[in-house]
This record gives sequence, structure tokens and C-alpha cells, in this order.
Amino acid sequence: MKKKRTSIPQLNKTRAILQQEIKSKCPFCSSTDVGHFEIHHIDENPNNHKIGNLLLLCPTCHSKITKKDILIDEIQKVKQNISNSNADIQFVSVTVDSENCGWEPYENTPNAFEAVRYKSLFPIFNFSLINNTGKTVLLTDITISNNRLPVGLSSPDRPLPNILRPLIKYKIKLPPSGETIKTILSDEIEIPPTRAFKFQIELFTERMDYFKPPNKYALNLKFGFNNYFHIDIPKILLNSEKDYDKLQYRVLA
Repeated sequence: MKKKRTSIPQLNKTRAILQQEIKSKCPFCSSTDVGHFEIHHIDENPNNHKIGNLLLLCPTCHSKITKKDILIDEIQKVKQNISNSNADIQFVSVTVDSENCGWEPYENTPNAFEAVRYKSLFPIFNFSLINNTGKTVLLTDITISNNRLPVGLSSPDRPLPNILRPLIKYKIKLPPSGETIKTILSDEIEIPPTRAFKFQIELFTERMDYFKPPNKYALNLKFGFNNYFHIDIPKILLNSEKDYDKLQYRVLA
């Protein structure tokens, strides 16, 4: 049954926020005819009017979404990239430390990695971010939710001008299915204003072969700063180039 559409509260204010978010340019085709732009509900629920579920775009690209020429994964990625670029703490990239673990990136899929050497299957991720707040902040906690992908089924990085060395490596255990754990960091990172920074997370389990193919995972990460605000990181795929619906959930924080 088709859901009845409700009006967006404070439409003009919402539209102004969305226009500022995209800097008055369609996020798909760069059209600047913003007076004719339309609001799209990302999850296709016409009653979910949260800013995080709305995207302002040109009528042509909106029509492409309706025709499925632009898929929801791409829309979500564009929204995430816009949110990150406007954030006080800006996500730059995630890579793997291939010298110290057995993982390599998939060639054509951002933020997706595969186990290629079984000597060390605990993945070690490098996360690069920039502090745009204008003041010193502390990285205080890490949240990771893990979706185990079905077996048997088949984010854009921005280069940094200088080589960053990881400040620290955190070892975090993947929890059993359905559990939620919040990891408060005993060794916090102090990040000066306007500085880029990098740190590592090594994800481990009781048995290393849990990460061995054909096991597949989709990880959602959230980093907490100053114990009160968080930023989301684009989804990371392990041993898979695609994400899937109806997944089994695990949560790590």
C-alpha cells in the first residue's frame, strides 16, 4: 500500500538548510538552477522529513532516481559525503595497513577490502580526518556496528597533501551477534585546530579465521569527540564489493 505523503514542516527553512548543504549546486550533475530544485526523500518514505533523509537536487536527477538510473546506495553515499564535507570533524579516507595485515583494497570499490594473505587476518584500518572546529578536540570513543553479509553473494577518498603517520592503534574486539558495547578510549587523541590526523583500528575476534573468506562483513563506524558529539564514517565492506539487505546485526562500540 502506498504511503500517504505529508507536508514537510517549515518547508522554506528546510529548503534553505538543504540548499546551503549542497552549496546551491546539484550534487549529481552540478546544475545551479536552484530555483527549480526538488526535495528527495532518500529512504523513499514521504513522511520521514528529517534533514538527514532529505536531499535537494535538480528535477532531471530527481527523475533519474525515480527511474532507478540513480540507485539508493549512490544517493546515500552522496548525502554522507556532503555531510562529512560540511562537518566540524571531516572524514577524509579509510585505508588498510597492508604491510601489517593480510588485507588489500578492491580495485573499483571505495572502502571495500578483501583478505588476500592468511598470515594475519585481523584487519588494521587507517582513518584520516581533519579537525575544522577551530579548537582542540579529543577523540574519546568509537562505535562500530557489524552486519554479517550472506555468504555466496557476489566513499570517495580525498588525498592528503602530506604523509600522515598514525598517532595510535586501537585494538577492538568484534562482539557476538546482537550485542552493543561502547568503547571509551583510555588513550585519547588530542587534535589541535585545523589539523589533519590519522589513527588505526585493529579489529579482532577469538579466532582469526572468522575473517577468512567466504565470511563477509559490512561495518558502520562512528567516532566520538569530547564525549558529546559524533561523526559517522562511510560503510566499510570486508570480503565483499556489495552490501545486502536483511542482514544479521552485530554492534561494537
